[in-house]
Amino acid sequence: MNEGTSATRAATRAAWTPVLRDAGAYGQELGQQILAMAHEIAAHPLRGPLTDPGRSGEDKAALASRLFSGRLDERVVELLRGMARGRWSKPVDLVSALHDLGIEAILAGAHADGTVADIEREVFEASEIIGQDRELREALEPSWRTTAEQRVRLADEVFGPHLSAPAMSLVRWCVRHHAEGGPRRNLRRVVERAAALQHRTIADVVTAVPMTSAQEARLLATLTKRLGTEVELNTSIDPAVIGGVRIAIKSHIIDHTVRSAVADLRAQLAG
Repeated sequence: MNEGTSATRAATRAAWTPVLRDAGAYGQELGQQILAMAHEIAAHPLRGPLTDPGRSGEDKAALASRLFSGRLDERVVELLRGMARGRWSKPVDLVSALHDLGIEAILAGAHADGTVADIEREVFEASEIIGQDRELREALEPSWRTTAEQRVRLADEVFGPHLSAPAMSLVRWCVRHHAEGGPRRNLRRVVERAAALQHRTIADVVTAVPMTSAQEARLLATLTKRLGTEVELNTSIDPAVIGGVRIAIKSHIIDHTVRSAVADLRAQLAG
């Protein structure tokens, strides 16, 4: 991350953290407003004028006020005013920072009122449904055939009646925001953040055949000791791994499978 963006992010977080802490459970509402504001800034687009290095910080802060005062909670408007006064190397960095702050606010507010586990479960279940329904998954993936708003409307139709407002706000962001891995990767990021607030780490475990209860217990104990947090195993079966186990924790992968060993051997022979 470039120096200007990094410094502004740090200053923003320092100013926003006590505000979010004092907001308690209302952080969920603030987070939803931040994500909606980020979408409006990106869609119109307003990120250029709000980050223009040729304009004074106060001029950009005044623009933020004209755009959102009276429409959003004043704490959210003040957050944007402070960010507009900062320096951003790329306009898109402002929107990215707002996305992070919005997600964190929703989860922090849910943590304050004891519902973060419910939101984690809702978002995880949405991810599972998308993963199991190929037609739905393809319809929600970024494509030239559909607009982002069409995909968001589809997500609203499928999940809106079943999810809480904070969880649905996160699902909309996951569908709208382009990222490698599509909506499911974004959903997983949200689930991981929710788990971290509860001092848990999620480990995806893939084996060729189901593990026994004793094997799961040993693996759980090993990972808990190594990571220093409570660990939740998300197990799945893939006969293609042949034998052994593949473990993915965030972006880190531990691969002790026969398929991996064979691939390594082939690479060595080819080299």
